[in-house]
Amino acid sequence: MHMFKKYWRPAVKSAIGGFVISLFVSSRMVTLTIVDGKSMSPTINEKSVYSYVLVEKLTPIANLKKNDIVLSHDPEEHNKFIVKRIKALEGQFVDFDAENPSGEYVEKYSYQGKLSVPRGNCWVEGDNKCLSVDSRKFGPIPLGFIIGRVFLIRNDWSLKLL
Repeated sequence: MHMFKKYWRPAVKSAIGGFVISLFVSSRMVTLTIVDGKSMSPTINEKSVYSYVLVEKLTPIANLKKNDIVLSHDPEEHNKFIVKRIKALEGQFVDFDAENPSGEYVEKYSYQGKLSVPRGNCWVEGDNKCLSVDSRKFGPIPLGFIIGRVFLIRNDWSLKLL
């Protein structure tokens, strides 16, 4: 019993402390996420089925910029997540042409090939327009859906710092 107290008790306390710290960091600061699918190719998953991304949760929503890649709740399936690029923020316009084909939402709500993003929302799209289900289909997403900004991508054996 003496051996247990001397060696195991501190080890168990350290393990529990490490778990609590990692849980705090993951829920409040940074999280590692696996991205599958080709909707963000070539930026993410260019040559593989899935990639790992690090998402930082410290940037205030108000500081997000156009072209940031973000992790967000999926507006169609709330228990799932999506990784997309911000194309426009509230008050900005999204243009649609041959390079940026429209989807169901765009066809219904755009006027002369343009659409204004409402207050408190942003417009997200995948880099691979042919394979991406994004705001062109489901419309702008509330800024409150955004979990964080992707800052590191691991594709195959390479790392990209954004």
